[in-house]
Amino acid sequence: MSKKQALTIISFFIIAIFLIVAYFTNISHVRPIRPILIDSNSIRIHFCPEDRCGDAVVSAIEGAKKSISVAMYSFTNRDIAYALSDAAKNGLDVRVYLNSDQRGEKYSKAKFLEKKGAALKFHNHEGLMHNKFAVIDDSVVITGSFNWTASADKRNDENLLFINNKETADAYKKKFDKLWDEGG
Repeated sequence: MSKKQALTIISFFIIAIFLIVAYFTNISHVRPIRPILIDSNSIRIHFCPEDRCGDAVVSAIEGAKKSISVAMYSFTNRDIAYALSDAAKNGLDVRVYLNSDQRGEKYSKAKFLEKKGAALKFHNHEGLMHNKFAVIDDSVVITGSFNWTASADKRNDENLLFINNKETADAYKKKFDKLWDEGG
């Protein structure tokens, strides 16, 4: 075997190993997170990007029975927008309250959601509306540092909590209703 053939074979194996490693390290898996039980209530904890927070939010939206109230600073995640759109189409009460800059943000899902039947309002007061939470069926709260964006889901270090507790949901719903009533 010539030196050139040997280098070609070695190069082939190095590239193959590199591709195999790259393939298996880029596959994202939803890591099962055991709920933390507090009395009869539960909290599920997710960390992004490894836990695919967007998929967890979509799953929660798909499980909603009557209402979804969202207060979100930045919202560009297509999958979550489609899940909310489907919920509105299926007759659920879907309300989305966004920071005012989402009106003109290039990738914002505000216009899409409005077209698809979700009720939409924007923060019109001084300062940012920097909340990141949703209340589903007045009983489950989704909250954390996770903005509903592709970057938050795929690149950023974020956290997301699912809190199944009526009292907590009531407090978040009260805050959402206050924002909604003051929004424009």
